[in-house]
Amino acid sequence: MKAPVRDPQSPPAPPAPPAPDLAGPPTTLLGWRTRLRQPPFQPPPLVPLPPQDPSCADSEEARENDPRVRYHADLGLIETTDIERGLHLARRMLRRNGERRQIGPHVAIDSDYRGTGKRTLLHHIGMGHQGRREKLHGIDDTRIPVVCINAPPTPGTPADWSAALATFLGWDLYRADTDSRPVQRMKDFTGPAVHVMRTHHVEVCLVDGVDRLRTEDLQPTFDFFDYLADELSLTIFWSGIGSSDILREARTTRIPALRRTSDATPLRQRPVPTLWVNRLPPRCPEHPDEWPRALASFDGRLQLCHHRPGSLLELDEELYEITDGLMENLTPLLSMAAQIAILDGTEAVTPEVLHDAARYLDLPGKDDTNGAW
Repeated sequence: MKAPVRDPQSPPAPPAPPAPDLAGPPTTLLGWRTRLRQPPFQPPPLVPLPPQDPSCADSEEARENDPRVRYHADLGLIETTDIERGLHLARRMLRRNGERRQIGPHVAIDSDYRGTGKRTLLHHIGMGHQGRREKLHGIDDTRIPVVCINAPPTPGTPADWSAALATFLGWDLYRADTDSRPVQRMKDFTGPAVHVMRTHHVEVCLVDGVDRLRTEDLQPTFDFFDYLADELSLTIFWSGIGSSDILREARTTRIPALRRTSDATPLRQRPVPTLWVNRLPPRCPEHPDEWPRALASFDGRLQLCHHRPGSLLELDEELYEITDGLMENLTPLLSMAAQIAILDGTEAVTPEVLHDAARYLDLPGKDDTNGAW
């Protein structure tokens, strides 16, 4: 049979985007774009694993690499009620900044516990904004609507933050000296980074890990980002536990040095718009839907041969006892439980499978939940 010949007039097919784990983290431009544009992963077919063959050396590896095992290793993220509310509010803020070209505010993403989904909301805000821009202007890699960075480990000077921005933009920050040791190319990347961000139409800056800032880092940090906001009309989202208090303290303490006031007219604290992402409450009369809704979202993603739709909702109390309503615990627990169920042939998330998964993840198990099991 003759091989098909491509029409010479037709353009070559674009290369497939790299897998997210090969493209780098979302704090690099390539990693960010890859996650944004990656097509949704389709669930694999429900094909049970063959029995393990002890005589075959490759049997265990083949089972571990089964498509359904790999699928359940990353069940994805779900949008809780707080995340959905935060996305709506953020979109309104960004619409004001984008359409009227006014300097956007500093916005905090805060929570009452760690592991509630602050980073999820932060990234979804950025991806949603860039998705709307690409729908409006088309996919244009000369535009960089969103920059995503982490707080540097020692953010004492603006130079540390400028290096984080340069890393996102994909610059090679280091060169080899005469002894082949890495040496930073320049001490401060602020000027070049601002130039590139301006010419590539950056509108949103996402900063994760603001809770890592030390007290002495606050003023230099917010002076630097105030400068970026003035230069580029940025809206800046800060994620981290206690971020609203951190921003309020930094914004308030700076004002007396710039404006004199009398006792008759005390300064009011600077407002800090805050998007709250708290842990999910247990099912109760006051909150009848939030926890079951999260479980139902995961329930619909499970690809197990003996899974009954809605069966996770029957384990809602046990699941809450194990996870404390934290997405940081719920997502890996269900991911691990589904993989165990496939590999041991159970093909369903049962209390026993959950107990094994909790033990592997060092979460409260059957012996640690006051007999709830």
